[in-house]
Amino acid sequence: MNLAYCSVASEEAGESLAGTAVESVDRWLLLEVTDPWAPKAIETEALSEKVRAQLNRWLDDIPRSRLQLIRRPGRTGRKPAFIVVSSERGVVSQVEIDRYEDLLDLSLEGMLEHSTPAAEPICLVCAHGRRDRCCAQHGSAFFRALQGRGLDVWQTTHLGGHRFAACALWLPEGLMYGRLRPEHAEEWVSARESGRVGELVRLRGRCTYDRQTQAAEIFLRGRVREASDDAIAWLSTTASSDATWDVQFRVAEVTESVRVRLEDTGVSRPASCGKDPEPMTRFVEV
Repeated sequence: MNLAYCSVASEEAGESLAGTAVESVDRWLLLEVTDPWAPKAIETEALSEKVRAQLNRWLDDIPRSRLQLIRRPGRTGRKPAFIVVSSERGVVSQVEIDRYEDLLDLSLEGMLEHSTPAAEPICLVCAHGRRDRCCAQHGSAFFRALQGRGLDVWQTTHLGGHRFAACALWLPEGLMYGRLRPEHAEEWVSARESGRVGELVRLRGRCTYDRQTQAAEIFLRGRVREASDDAIAWLSTTASSDATWDVQFRVAEVTESVRVRLEDTGVSRPASCGKDPEPMTRFVEV
C-alpha cells in the first residue's frame, strides 16, 4: 500500500465513503479570509484573539453549528463576506464586514431571524493545503474545474477526511462528497443542479445526520435506485447494539428500514498524510 499520500492509501485499501461526512451539523458559519489559513482554521493569524473568542462563543451557543473559512482567488481587496447557512431550513443570510472585529458587534441571532431561502447553491471545496497535502493537490484541481460553471464556489478549510480528497460540500442541503476529480465536475454539477445526489460512490453523507444515518440513506438509495435529493425523508434511528442501528425512512409514502453495522475491516491506513496507519472501519448493511 502506498502510504506517501493518505488519499492514495485510502483508495488502495478500498475504504468506503458511506457515512464519513461531518455529522450532525445544520448551521454553517462561513467567514471569508484571504490571508493564509493556519492548520487549525480558528488559529489563523488574521483573526484576533477577540474575534476567535466570538466565533467560539457562537459555536458553543448555537447547536449543530460549524465554522468554515472560505476564499475565492481574485477577491483580494474586497470586503470580507460572512455567510450563515441553515441546511434544515434551506435559508441563508450574508453580510459584508469592513474588518473582522466588526463580528464583535454583529447579532448572529438577527442574521438567523432575517435569513431568506437560498437563491442559489453554495459549493465549498476543501483546499486546506496547510492541513493536508492531498487537499491542496486534489482540492485545488477540482476547484479550478468548477470555475466558470456558474456556481457560487469557494475554497474552504478542513471538511474532515483528508484521505477522501477532493472533498466538497453542497449547501444549503449539506451534502458532502469525496474523491472528486476534475473529470467528474461536469456530471457532478449537472446532477446537483437537477436535484439528484449524483454517483453514490462519491457521496459521503448528509451532514444533518449522524454517520450511521448517513450510511443508511446511501445504502437505501442504492437498493431502491432513488436519485432525487428530496425523495427520501428520515424518520428515526435506533441503536440495537453498540455497533448496530435500525434506521427508518419514508420513500413515496412507504416506510423503508435499513439496518447498518459498523465493523472493523482488519485493514489499516493513515487518516492524514504523514500519520501512522490506523485501523479502518466501515458501515455495512445487514
